[in-house]
Amino acid sequence: MADLAAPKEMESRDAVTRQIFDTEIRPAGKPVILKGLAADWPATQAAAQSSDAIASYLTGLASDAKVMTYLGKPEMAGRFFYREDMRGFNFERREIAIKKVIAKLLDIREDPSPMHIYAGAGQSAELFPAFAAANPMSLLDAAVTPRVWIGNAARVAPHFDASENIAVALRERRRFLLFPPDQVKNLYIGPFEVTMAGPPASMVDPITPDLERYPKYREAMNHALVADLEPGDAIYIPSLWWHFVQSFESFNVLVNYWWANETAGAGLAAVAHGLLSIRDLPSNEKQAWRALFDHYVFNDEASGAAEHLPEHIQGVLGPSSTERDRKIAAFLIGGLSDI
Repeated sequence: MADLAAPKEMESRDAVTRQIFDTEIRPAGKPVILKGLAADWPATQAAAQSSDAIASYLTGLASDAKVMTYLGKPEMAGRFFYREDMRGFNFERREIAIKKVIAKLLDIREDPSPMHIYAGAGQSAELFPAFAAANPMSLLDAAVTPRVWIGNAARVAPHFDASENIAVALRERRRFLLFPPDQVKNLYIGPFEVTMAGPPASMVDPITPDLERYPKYREAMNHALVADLEPGDAIYIPSLWWHFVQSFESFNVLVNYWWANETAGAGLAAVAHGLLSIRDLPSNEKQAWRALFDHYVFNDEASGAAEHLPEHIQGVLGPSSTERDRKIAAFLIGGLSDI
């Protein structure tokens, strides 16, 4: 649209090593294209030949396990989303054997108006047990295992992950449109507790945004970054960055890696607790609570909040440790029991 800013091209880095990733890219906290990171993988080499070749490669590695698969009618145009009345979704979920998913995608790839199939977030250890060893991720510890996404043309609404993420395009081009975390105020987020796949998602369709209904989306686009991944390319997405993902072809494959500290997933629960306990307070009280959060939670030198206390009495304010986390959990349980 003429009055909508074009997204900026994302930074791209070649020949990224583990040291560069850990000391330069991750600390910067910004998304980066990792050009050709997986170009030498056997999976990428198979994908470069044809959809038949990558399908054969994956089928040869596949177990008999099932994967959660999203199925949609042709008229949804690849957008996996809510129904118009928000009383459900425009697709159905079904557990299907991964080999059958692959075979079905091959079977309908020439159909000019196919059903939409999206098998996502399947653990490779369960679906393709030998995949990780054959296609090693050089930037992460071996304990961070890949997940596999297979489907045809699809659009995944802007959402965030609590974990950091590396996503690798194997077969066909994949487009990512990213927004910084602070653009949440301009993305018109949907419900927390009724979601398509876990995290809440933006109600805006980036392909055909309704700017009369969602006018603040114009500002979000002023901060947007775009990445078009070719097979073998990867993208690093820091935690809590909003991302819209689009695939275009009749058979495409992506692999991703999520990793986070042990408590990262509890962040959204903390927000929900804030909705319950703080959001509806009078403005002056909310500002007082904001000061406490800034002091104890959002201060990068939060340990200073307790440095004036003897170590044995610092309790939940003390430095990070298993014992401190146990004390915080006990404190939370006591507080929640009063609600």
